[in-house]
Amino acid sequence: MSHPRLFIAVALCSITLAGCGSAEATKADEGSSPVHTVSAATLTPGDPVPAPVGPVVLTVSGAIATTNAGPTLQFDMATLERLGLVEYKIDDRLAEGRVATFRGVLMERILAVAGARTGATTLRTTALNDYKVSIPVSDVTASPVLVASTVDGQRMPVDRFGPLRTIYPYGSFGLEPPEADEKLIWQLADIEVT
Repeated sequence: MSHPRLFIAVALCSITLAGCGSAEATKADEGSSPVHTVSAATLTPGDPVPAPVGPVVLTVSGAIATTNAGPTLQFDMATLERLGLVEYKIDDRLAEGRVATFRGVLMERILAVAGARTGATTLRTTALNDYKVSIPVSDVTASPVLVASTVDGQRMPVDRFGPLRTIYPYGSFGLEPPEADEKLIWQLADIEVT
């Protein structure tokens, strides 16, 4: 026969451990999924991408199947944002110097709509000032790399690192700032898929 006090102690210990485990699981779930959907995509892979009617903010070229301007795929802001908007917060110590909420389109969605070739390994990105950064495609498939068009609900003008910039989800997906900082590009204008 079991001793009642031992039973109560074991039961309390089990409840405490279960409570701690679920709290840790909740934190882990929150930490591993920082992305919040803002709007669903109305332009999906396989859909024809209309030619820009507004200023071109992004040109995709290279190993892609979908084009709308010669051998390239060009987006104005309205068309780009039809790929679906998501947002997340990061500690943007480099540009904003604070925790900020970035909203934009996942790079993975851009590649899917562009029909990026299977086996592509590198995204050669270029800024408006011709600064270049190579981003491994594996980064884009492993974590929600964002092509941000707003910070804290405001459009980013050219003199504030816009109109587009890449954002990595620091603190999530095993990414820490030193590892991703060298892959950030402000004033993003071109992506060449190779």
